[in-house]
Amino acid sequence: MTLNQSNTNIMKKLIFILLIVPVLGFSSLLAQPVNIQNNPKYGADSLSRMDCANNLSTMSEFMKINLLSFAMSSWQKVFTECPESSKNIYIYGVKIYRDRVVKATDPEAKASALDTLMLIYDKRAEYFGQEGLVLGRKGLDLFKYDRSKIQESYNILKKSVEIAQVSAEPAVILTFMNLSNALLNAGAIESRELIDNYLVTTDILTKRIQAGGKYKPQAEQAMGSIEAIFANSGAADCDALLEIFTPKFEKTPEDIELLKKITSLLIEQDCEDSELFAKTSENLYQIEPSSQAAYNLSKLFYKKGDIDKAVEYYEEAISREEDLLLKAKYQYELGLISFSKYDDYNKSRTLAKSAISNNPEWGEPYILIGNLYASSSSRCGENDFEKTTIFWAAVDKYIKAKSVDPEVSAEATELINKYVKYFPNAEDAFFYGLENGKPYSVGCWINENTTVRTRQ
Repeated sequence: MTLNQSNTNIMKKLIFILLIVPVLGFSSLLAQPVNIQNNPKYGADSLSRMDCANNLSTMSEFMKINLLSFAMSSWQKVFTECPESSKNIYIYGVKIYRDRVVKATDPEAKASALDTLMLIYDKRAEYFGQEGLVLGRKGLDLFKYDRSKIQESYNILKKSVEIAQVSAEPAVILTFMNLSNALLNAGAIESRELIDNYLVTTDILTKRIQAGGKYKPQAEQAMGSIEAIFANSGAADCDALLEIFTPKFEKTPEDIELLKKITSLLIEQDCEDSELFAKTSENLYQIEPSSQAAYNLSKLFYKKGDIDKAVEYYEEAISREEDLLLKAKYQYELGLISFSKYDDYNKSRTLAKSAISNNPEWGEPYILIGNLYASSSSRCGENDFEKTTIFWAAVDKYIKAKSVDPEVSAEATELINKYVKYFPNAEDAFFYGLENGKPYSVGCWINENTTVRTRQ
């Protein structure tokens, strides 16, 4: 369709609307005597009610074909003269004034359009309720179109969440937490307020996720983002968490969801050596001996220095866990313990390989295996040359770590640069009949096939 044809079609629609809609509005008025003719929401008398019906129809027809500027005149009349007649006045009004805010080039015109947009939300809540929902969308639009009004947007969203509770939209909840964090960083609110906001929002999202439905994916995504915001906010230090959660725990020491929340937060903030963590972990395990509960106890006993007990609960956590990523995390951590506390290289590598199997795109287990190999140079090899070949196998693992996981690239590169210095020199390789690029088998407990490389 050409531009001229498109314009012609629009003109035809305009003519149709201008000629037919008044008739339809009048017919609709006559056909619905109870709903309109005798309804004071449409006007004080029959003439004003007919005018309201005509303007509602005209407005709707123009909005259907996205002719916002043509709908404006009718919209202004119904907004002013019969504001209780239809919720569409406010639905369409938001669309019209969002467009005006975006297109305004003059700052004063933009501010004026934004003020009217805010008024539209207020009037919708006044006449049609749903205050929590309406305030949420109002707060989102205020922040979207004027980033300088962080505090005002925050206040609106906070009230929205308090009123809407579990029906609060995920976008509202997430933006509310983002603004909480921004205000904390600006010194406008205290850490305690952000923590309280975190507890409220995660509780709402947990209920939405448990309820399922079409909004579950959005709620899950918002939950992940909020957890990240909170973890990086700096508000959740041990002292603050203990102050807030100790009385909550003492009040309801068998609340499973609270126990899970407390133990999770204390682990995230490295507060496992606290008395609160010990009590909540033990209660959670007794009430619900899950993988998470066993993992909490493994962290508790590790902090206490009871490594054997920690290993026992790590193994239980691994055996119970069904989430492969979490299973990989537990296997990797137990692998570190097997290496650092028991000097059990074989078990450590087995656990690292299991972690890789469960999470192939994670680089840390490869780095662990590389470190195991590098640490074996003193215990493997019948001579100094064979000891240096161990580093070929170690560097192979660091290279693999970089290839699967960009997040460990810096650490892997540092280790590669460290250990290539211990590669054999060209003269020694030649003496043993080896050439760069040729295959080589590293023995000892490692038993890895690698490639000959000499240091420059």
